[in-house]
Amino acid sequence: MTHYDVISKNEFGRKETIRYKQYTYGGLENIKDWRIDSHGCGPTTMATILSSLGYNLTPEDIAKKMLLDEYGYPMDFYNDRTMNRLGTRDIAFIYLLQRLNEEQICNVSYKLIKLSYEHPELKKELVFDMIKNEYMAMVCVGPWKETYLKTFSNGGHYIGITSVNLKNHEFYVANPNKLGDRQIDCTFSYETIVENMYPNCFDFLMIKDNQEKNILKRCK
Repeated sequence: MTHYDVISKNEFGRKETIRYKQYTYGGLENIKDWRIDSHGCGPTTMATILSSLGYNLTPEDIAKKMLLDEYGYPMDFYNDRTMNRLGTRDIAFIYLLQRLNEEQICNVSYKLIKLSYEHPELKKELVFDMIKNEYMAMVCVGPWKETYLKTFSNGGHYIGITSVNLKNHEFYVANPNKLGDRQIDCTFSYETIVENMYPNCFDFLMIKDNQEKNILKRCK
């Protein structure tokens, strides 16, 4: 079983994507009771985004940079009590991106797009414009209410938004779990993403590459 899929671009605007599969990975050295396959949807999604932007970073690379300090000791980013699970706190991804830039492993920039949950439509065009151009997005989804469809996961979960389908104006997503294996050619509306979104997280964490030409780099 391979650790990732290479999703080809298409005529409708889908970008080439390296989609990592969370369930093909195991534990992480020096961290007890935390495994990529059961807790690492965040590092897996971040690896998908950064690899698709041109950086050869695996979920293990991302998890080590995000959860272990420079001496190999665990930090407190992996016990997300707000979601009542051993996931990863949203602030960990900001720390990660800053660390990757400082260590010159990546050269990326990011923006946080926060929503008014009463009027999420106000940011719809902004999100679409950014994804159509240079950005990919990381989103934390649910479902969180019994009435919600289990679109992406049965519980708290991170997914990536990679592209916009220019024909139906919906998003392509990179979902790292097994359900995501069947969603490669599917598209999802902005409204569906927002309905599944976990509130009071970063909503849309937008990430783009700053290099004029992508150069594949390995995490050291």
